[in-house]
Amino acid sequence: MPPGFGVADPHAHTTCSDGMVTPRELVRAAAGAGLGVVCITDHDTTGGVAEAREAGAEFGVEVVAGEEVTTASPSRVHVLGLFLEGPVRMGLSVRDTVRAIRDRGGLAILAHPFMPTYFASITPAALRRLIARERVDGIELRHTSLTTRARTRALDAFYAANREALGAAIGSSDSHFGGHDLARIVTAFPGRGAGDFRHALEAGLTRPVERFASPPPPPLSRRLKQQGRSLGWLTWQRWRGRVGGG
Repeated sequence: MPPGFGVADPHAHTTCSDGMVTPRELVRAAAGAGLGVVCITDHDTTGGVAEAREAGAEFGVEVVAGEEVTTASPSRVHVLGLFLEGPVRMGLSVRDTVRAIRDRGGLAILAHPFMPTYFASITPAALRRLIARERVDGIELRHTSLTTRARTRALDAFYAANREALGAAIGSSDSHFGGHDLARIVTAFPGRGAGDFRHALEAGLTRPVERFASPPPPPLSRRLKQQGRSLGWLTWQRWRGRVGGG
């Protein structure tokens, strides 16, 4: 990492949504990976932030309050809200979600765009419509979710052509397993702490860094449990109104 640059992982999950580690365990893994900043971005809840911040004070990692917000059906695009002053309600349109994140004092980052799926990821056509009406604060130019080389090249070209409307370029691990997957891809920024990270995002001074860490992958049994937690337990929590209400 160049002198004077800090490292953040802007997208990580805990047991407050579909992650497999507690907020404390995640922050401890962030310290072990050499991160100065980690963003807690559980699906449709900010419930893990307080515990993570307590751990951050212990382990020397600055914790950013975030949320991965699920937008309206059928596409259910995911938008990261970073530096939030309160939770954001799920189920809004993508444009209204961006605005709601800003109403909570946050920055709106598009998560894992251009994936070959019909849900969770914004498509090129939908992104064109969005930025024609609403600028965003950043986009995950590098991520660990399912994609192809052709889609990554298309995303790079789209970003180059629309950089002013898309804001900062970030990279993130989308961690669900703490020390087994955190910091594989990170965001470098000039400075050190969370305040510098926010300033770099707002000024477009961030850059994705791939292969920052190479943690041992989680065993298959744990991966399967995580999928069950995501598809089963988290869906049940949404249905009961325990997450997603803002």
